[in-house]
Amino acid sequence: MTLDKIRQKTQELHAKTRREVLGRMITPWLVVGVSAYLIAHIDGAVPRAVFAFAIVWCLAGQYFLNRGMWSAMLPGDAALSTGLESYRREVQRRRYLSGRFLLWTFAPLVLALIVPVVSFGIRNPGTLLKMIPYVTLLVIWIVIILVMKMRDRRELEREINDLSDLERTNG
Repeated sequence: MTLDKIRQKTQELHAKTRREVLGRMITPWLVVGVSAYLIAHIDGAVPRAVFAFAIVWCLAGQYFLNRGMWSAMLPGDAALSTGLESYRREVQRRRYLSGRFLLWTFAPLVLALIVPVVSFGIRNPGTLLKMIPYVTLLVIWIVIILVMKMRDRRELEREINDLSDLERTNG
């Protein structure tokens, strides 16, 4: 692998990471919007507390997920170190974000989507059968996201292992 190829892959990965981080900033607004709407329209202290918890969890998650990401992601960063080191840092940054996304962004979203279904199903047992298509689509969506994230994580692990092998053979 040439130095130019490594720099190109680093820049592509950096751009992909930045796009993903910016795209993930939409999810908290969705959680906050849905949860705030449901806090105002659902009766019961427990569902309201769960939605408030989802809001706090999601907003705190944005802090923990993005903490230090912008200052460390300077495009000129690649010129300060070797190409392999900068590429390794970018792959590790993506792996870190991938794992944290599920905990700090995806989980509150799932919570905000599942609680209304459970709450409505408990209060209106006869309509639970009518909600099966919605629940089925929700479960399919959750499984697809989890499978995609696990696949991405495996690819990033493989990339890190390939970098380690390349450094051992060249080092």
